[in-house]
Amino acid sequence: MKSLKYSLTAYLCLLFLANANALEIKVSNREELTEAISKVKPGDRIVMSNGIWKDTVIDFNAKGVSKDSIFLEAETAGKVILSGNSSLKLSGDYLVAKGLWFKDGYSKFVISFMNKSKVANNSRVTNCAITDFNPQIKTESNHWVELWGKNNRFDNNYIAGKTNEGCTLVVWLKGEENHHNNHRIDHNYFGERSPLGSNGGETIRIGTSHNSMFQSNTIVEWNKFEKCNGEVEIISNKSCNNIFRNNLFLESQGSMVFRHGNDCLVENNVFLGNNQPYTGGVRIINEGHTVKNNYFCGLTGQDFRGSLVMMNGVPNSPLNRYNQVKNAKVINNVFYNSSSFQLGAGKDEERSLAPINSTIYNNIIYNESDTEAIIFFDEMKGIVFKNNIIDSKNSKKTEGFTAKKLSWKKEGGIFIPNEKSDIDFSVFPKVIANKTGTSWNPKTSKAAISEQTINVEPGIGTLEKAVKKAKGKTKLVLTSGNYLLDRSVVISDNISFIGENAEKTIISFNPAAEKTSNYLFRVESGARLSFESLSLTAKNTAAVKYAIVSPKEDIPGSYSIFVNKSIISDFTNAEGGSVIKASKGTFADTIKISNSILRNNFRGINLSSEKDDIGKYNSENVILENTVFIDFNQWVLNYYRGGNDESTVGGNLVVDHCIFTKTGATEKDLVFQNKGIVNVKITNSVFFDNPKLTSPIRLNGKNNSIKNSVIYSSGEMKLSGKVVSENIIDKNPSYQDAKNFILKDKSPLKAAGTDKKDIGILVVK
Repeated sequence: MKSLKYSLTAYLCLLFLANANALEIKVSNREELTEAISKVKPGDRIVMSNGIWKDTVIDFNAKGVSKDSIFLEAETAGKVILSGNSSLKLSGDYLVAKGLWFKDGYSKFVISFMNKSKVANNSRVTNCAITDFNPQIKTESNHWVELWGKNNRFDNNYIAGKTNEGCTLVVWLKGEENHHNNHRIDHNYFGERSPLGSNGGETIRIGTSHNSMFQSNTIVEWNKFEKCNGEVEIISNKSCNNIFRNNLFLESQGSMVFRHGNDCLVENNVFLGNNQPYTGGVRIINEGHTVKNNYFCGLTGQDFRGSLVMMNGVPNSPLNRYNQVKNAKVINNVFYNSSSFQLGAGKDEERSLAPINSTIYNNIIYNESDTEAIIFFDEMKGIVFKNNIIDSKNSKKTEGFTAKKLSWKKEGGIFIPNEKSDIDFSVFPKVIANKTGTSWNPKTSKAAISEQTINVEPGIGTLEKAVKKAKGKTKLVLTSGNYLLDRSVVISDNISFIGENAEKTIISFNPAAEKTSNYLFRVESGARLSFESLSLTAKNTAAVKYAIVSPKEDIPGSYSIFVNKSIISDFTNAEGGSVIKASKGTFADTIKISNSILRNNFRGINLSSEKDDIGKYNSENVILENTVFIDFNQWVLNYYRGGNDESTVGGNLVVDHCIFTKTGATEKDLVFQNKGIVNVKITNSVFFDNPKLTSPIRLNGKNNSIKNSVIYSSGEMKLSGKVVSENIIDKNPSYQDAKNFILKDKSPLKAAGTDKKDIGILVVK
């Protein structure tokens, strides 16, 4: 007994002496930091002085011990800013990095738990931030955070603003030293990631297809994923035995996806879509996964982004395709006002194996709309449905689902049924209220700039000068007259040009300018360009090919263009001229043309630069409404997406109350070239007097539709792949005023639209 007391006392004394010898080493430059790391011992703390550390590559290679980690930390959390080509590489044991902020720069990776093939174990990165740390080239791929080794933790960090290719955070399983890693990713804030327009925009990926059958044992818990819209997979699971619990997915346009690997758990998570488009839940592939006690609310995603998706598999599937769903369990979940289950999703000649040996039981589905609760793409004999409740207007009788009217109350931000169930509702308010991210605020503070209004008079160069004065969101108000550009105008902010009258407020290039550009306006990444009540023309400057062009090639981020109550005309340059031209590698969030007239142009909107056929495309949304398109030499729109990549929305084309006439010079021309665009909706529109066209439009796929529209003297539509076509009129529109497209009283287009209004334009300006 005395011997035991003596040993314990001796140990405590040694521990006290070890802590007493621990050093706090303050460093203020790279040289001092490197030297400190080379001499550091267990228990020591290296403190980086506040300030900007530019082009600082930190090789944090050291060996702490259990209960005596080695710390690398900011003097004040959030005040040590690593900019330029800066990064942090950890290797060794029991290391902790704290309080660092990576911003205003770019590195091939930002934080890695490996350095020169040496991994870090039992180490931690906490209370750090990475914001907008992006390259100048969109297709340059990198990962912001790479987890290697074993027993590492990434927690209470703030990560937001990645715009280029590559996952935000990756857990690697290359080599046995990275298997059974037991990493913990917790209490982090993963903020906005804009749509990438291609594969490679995941926020978290654990493993790869090649290593997907190895166990990772990673835990992802108590994190917040807000507006993580990079691609269809917010989290891509590609390994075995991982746990995803107590996370909040907020307005994120994607899903938690079991892409590869087996035996993972999704439990106690909250998915709040707030009815934002393309918001999804959980997608199941492979074997042994459990989806238990989760709350799904306000999700709108369809197909692979459904609230619950079980996919069909491929016989003898290679690791990088789709293994059959086996032994899946979906238990005690709530689906409140969310999109349909998609069971057997992806069924085709290759993906022919429906889920087997699986169960869906004790779930509650509530829907105020008439949304179909479950969509079956294949026979589901391999799934047992039991004790599920449907409270919905569209409660079709389905075995294992009981139609029952429930009463609901709102508590802690969620709706809870008054009836008893096996679902643990108490955890969901805790998930919603959970604090994530850093203890300090990493959001860049900008001086509030109210919207400016700048009045501009007609003349030579007046518009360019006004744009240079614009700071932040600005309205440029143009009086009637001619505005002649001596040079192209570059838009890098939120700029609106508002004219007095579209016929009288005219922007063009100065024919007498010393040097003529081939475009009027270029909109940069991150900018928003709007035109209202004015004209853009190249009537007297044939060398000007484009009214508006995108950023230069391969720029990260997105931009938007809006045209309203305007006229765009006479861009007739036959060497590829068009109204709008997007470059390869650029991406528009929205291109919208409303209440306008586009006439006498060689081509219209050119979104066809992504010809690598790997699923990329140039704009997420193209919206044409209440607009006349007349006298186009080739086509009005070329919206191209090649390849079968399934990670993105796939493009959205919405056409409503438009007129397309006198388009095309040969039978090979089309009004729309929309190859590969997944979502196309054409309503209340007129295609007439395009006599040279064999086919004005070609639609393919169940998400393509044309309704209550006119095809007259314009060839025939080509429809394939379950396109929805309703109420197509092949009669003369019967205009009493053909110039202004005013219908006769007895026209078949009167009050014939889906909205009970006239087909064609509604307002003539």
